[in-house]
Amino acid sequence: MASTITQDITSILERQLNPVTTAIEASLETDMPTPEYDLATIEGVFTYLGNTPFSSDEVTKLAGGLGNYTYRIHLRTPHEGRTSLVLKHAKAHLPNAEWIPFPLDRQMYEAGVLTRVKKSLPLDSLVTVPAIHLFDDKADVIIMDDCGVDVLTLKQLMLEKPPSIELARSIGEALGNFLAFFHTEGTADQELLDFLAKNETGRQISSWATYGRLVSTLSGKDELPALPDPPLDVSQDDLNIIEKVSKELTDRMMTTRESVVMGDFWPGNILISLSSDSSTLNRIYVVDWEMAKAGVAGVEIGQFAAEMHLLRRFHSDAEAAASATLSAFLTTYGKKVPIREGDIPKIALIHVGAHLVTWCPRVAWEGKEKTREVIAEGVRYLVEGYESDREQIRKSLVGELYP
Repeated sequence: MASTITQDITSILERQLNPVTTAIEASLETDMPTPEYDLATIEGVFTYLGNTPFSSDEVTKLAGGLGNYTYRIHLRTPHEGRTSLVLKHAKAHLPNAEWIPFPLDRQMYEAGVLTRVKKSLPLDSLVTVPAIHLFDDKADVIIMDDCGVDVLTLKQLMLEKPPSIELARSIGEALGNFLAFFHTEGTADQELLDFLAKNETGRQISSWATYGRLVSTLSGKDELPALPDPPLDVSQDDLNIIEKVSKELTDRMMTTRESVVMGDFWPGNILISLSSDSSTLNRIYVVDWEMAKAGVAGVEIGQFAAEMHLLRRFHSDAEAAASATLSAFLTTYGKKVPIREGDIPKIALIHVGAHLVTWCPRVAWEGKEKTREVIAEGVRYLVEGYESDREQIRKSLVGELYP
C-alpha cells in the first residue's frame, strides 16, 4: 500500500502517541540504548548489531515492504537455531519520500499483534507469522524470523509459476482457515482488541486509501491516465450510491470494534514456501502487520478477493489457479465463521468493487481498455453489493462465503 500513498495523505498521518498500558505493550518494552548511527544504511545496521546477540557478518537490503528499511542479517552465532533473521527499521516518514510522514507507533502495533498471534497458533500451523526476537522502540527496530530466501509472494507465485489446481486449493483453504481463526479468536481476545483499537492511523489510512478516493477517481478529479478520453460512463444514480457507500464505510471503519483485522491482507503480504519441486506446500507466512487494527471483516475479505480477481482478469495464465485459490478461501472462511449472523458477504462484495475502482487505475496493470473494463466492473459490484439481498449476493463473486 505504501508505494501508492501520495502527498495528499500527509494531513492524516500526524504522529499519534497516546499512552499505552496494556500487557501486550508492556511485554514489548526494551532497555536498548538510543542509537547514534543511521539504520537506513547497511553500515549503520552493522554498528547497531555489533554488541547484541544478533551481531552479523553479512547484511543484505531487501526489496519490498516500502514502509520500512528492511534487511536480512546473517548471524555470527545462531540465535534460537536460526542463522539469519530479518531486521525492520522504521523512520517517521516513508523511505525515499521524507516529505510523507508515517507514524513510528506502527511498529508497536506490528510487534504486539505478531507476538499475540504467534503464541495463539499451533506450532504445526500451515499458515503462521514471523516470531519477534526483538522490539527496540528507542531505535525503532524489529528483528523477526527470516521466512527464507526461496519464498515467493502469492502474487509472484501466480504470475511466475502458477500452481496446480490442487495446490492452489490447498493454499486457499489454508488462508481461509487462518483468517477465520484470526478474526474469531483475535476478536474474542479483549486485550488484543483493545490494543488494536488504538491504531487510529491504521484506520485513517485504510479508509482514505479506498473509500476516500472513490468519488474523486470516478469524477475525474484525480486525473488518472486510464480514465479520460473518453470519461467513464457512470450514471448519476450510481455515483450517488457510491458517494453514500463511501461515507458509510468510512464512518464504520473509523469507529468499529466489530473485529480485529490484519489490515493489509493481499497476495503481496502472503509468502509461500514450497518443496524443491514446487509440488507441495511447506508453509505460508503472513507478513507486514503494521496496519492491524479494529476493523471490518468484510473489508479484509474483499481486499483479498479483489486482488485475486485482478490477477485472473489481467493474466490469463493465472486465471485457473487464482480462481481455485479464491474459491477455496471463500468456502473455507464461510464454514468457519457464522456468516449468516452478519453482513460479511455484502460488505465483501462492496469492497471488491471499491478496490477495483480505486486501485486498478493506480497500479501497473496492463492495457488501458482492460483497466477501464475492470473499473466499470467494480462500479457494478459496488452498486449491486449495496442494493442486493442475500440471495443475489449468493450468486456473486463472493457468494461462496455462504455455507
